[in-house]
Amino acid sequence: MKPVEHIGLIDGYVDEPTVLGVPPYMSIYPRYISGAVWSVSPHTQIHYQAIDQVRVSFANAQTFWSKMDLLILIAGMIVPGKYIGGTPISVREARSLFSAPSLEDIPKILVGPWAKFGCGLEGGKIALSSDTLAPPFDYIIKGDPEIVLARSLASSTSFEDADLNYTRTSAREIEPYTTKGAHIVPQFPGFSIGHIICEIETYRGCPRYLTGGCSFCVEPSYGIPQQRTVESIVSEIEELYRLGVRAFRLGHQADLFTYGSSEIGEVEFPTPDAAAIEHLFSGIRMVAPDLGVLHIDNVNPGTIAQHPEESKQVAKVIIRYHTPGDVAAFGVESTDPEVIRRNNLKADVDEVLSAIRLLNEIGGMRNPWGLPHLLPGINLLYGLPGESTRTIEHNMDFLTQVLNEGLLIRRINVRQVIGLEGTSLGTNSGTRIKRNQFFRHKEEIRTTIDLEMIRKVAPPGTVLTSVFLEDEEGNHYLLRQLGTYPLLCHMPKTDGLIPNDVFVVDHGPRSLTVLPYPFIPQEASLSQWKAISGIGAKRATRIKSIASPKNLDDIQQVLDMELPEWLSRTFHFEN
Repeated sequence: MKPVEHIGLIDGYVDEPTVLGVPPYMSIYPRYISGAVWSVSPHTQIHYQAIDQVRVSFANAQTFWSKMDLLILIAGMIVPGKYIGGTPISVREARSLFSAPSLEDIPKILVGPWAKFGCGLEGGKIALSSDTLAPPFDYIIKGDPEIVLARSLASSTSFEDADLNYTRTSAREIEPYTTKGAHIVPQFPGFSIGHIICEIETYRGCPRYLTGGCSFCVEPSYGIPQQRTVESIVSEIEELYRLGVRAFRLGHQADLFTYGSSEIGEVEFPTPDAAAIEHLFSGIRMVAPDLGVLHIDNVNPGTIAQHPEESKQVAKVIIRYHTPGDVAAFGVESTDPEVIRRNNLKADVDEVLSAIRLLNEIGGMRNPWGLPHLLPGINLLYGLPGESTRTIEHNMDFLTQVLNEGLLIRRINVRQVIGLEGTSLGTNSGTRIKRNQFFRHKEEIRTTIDLEMIRKVAPPGTVLTSVFLEDEEGNHYLLRQLGTYPLLCHMPKTDGLIPNDVFVVDHGPRSLTVLPYPFIPQEASLSQWKAISGIGAKRATRIKSIASPKNLDDIQQVLDMELPEWLSRTFHFEN
């Protein structure tokens, strides 16, 4: 193999059960790969580009890539989702982009979920074989790309002779790469404005691999979970923090509550170890004292149901060190007993309800006018074996019970399964629910469950801090916070700067209407006044007729109404 001095590393974005890499999230893949390259070839220049940057001009990108010694594409989506921060690369784009004649003599490598598990297209469809991208890709690494690349570059072994299926046997194999790889983050498109949250791996694999795990999931295929040490995780975060990253999510594990448990690999539902979790979180806070976001992702509701007291202690530890507005994603998938049985799902409906109640008890607290500390999120998945029209009824009954009990759920994802090779589901789909039935059911959840739930999670007057502009839609800005499953905020456009903090004035099924916090009545536009629930167009016009309201009494007199406390407390009058 000739010397590799320049590598083009193209991030097509990833979404898999325990890894998210769609902006503002940066996944582990570009960091681990960069660290592996620099560990064995420290002078190699890695040129990182996100696919949305490439889309600005395909021709310019291909001209730039023609100067590289090696091209690596990270892709793809094997968990169905919708995104605002970026659009994952499509199979058609990948074929077109990397088939340019100018790239013919440059080795092209496909890595990530598409390479290992097949090319997921969208929910409800079977994934294509990764071989569908060979060509234009010369090599498809089905193993761990950072290990394969490090071995090949260190020994100058041709990729034809490399073991492209090599998979690490221990988390120790990646540790030389994690801190070195942190140095790729300044090339992330949102880094310069702080618009980045790094996914952090605590362990790979699923403790339920002992019984095969959920039928559709790729995590059991990794075998016994490989836990990273607290010291290695903390060192990685320390280096990222030193470089300027201030937002982190411990998202790369099947169940954060079981991290550090001595029973992982021995039992299906390991007993949580609060001391291990405390060691991890306190260590992170020690090296990143002024972080802006520290959130988690996956938690198995079956673990909480099986070990309620230990789970309470873990939740209390997380709340002590994390940042509020956190979400523990429960992979419920279905509450239909037949679907649960046929697909070896994590918990039955009673266990899920007990887990939701426990997390509400511990995590439902909130700082004044803030979001709850730690709430469950729910995933519902359709297209699984055993499904029938009764599945919809089971799931609606469950969600209605949650709502009627006054329990809080941060978000409900309703998805259709992607059939993937390497899972026990394989390319089979058990759906008996027609596509139009699925979308009617999804809409029913949005209008009858989601709307009421979001009103309880983020009531009027709730303050969301440190929001950023993610997109624009008509006459509204689309804002979000950095974090796990951040709430989408619509704000009427103004001539002023995008505010740092906002407060809630109205609700949609999956979003909020917000205004700048504090709210300055003298500067508020007509569209801002109209956005406030209870004001309306006529009152908004009347209040704009005042040249400059001096105080709350001025406003209430013109509106002919007493403003609710949640609104009046946001006012700031300029002298």
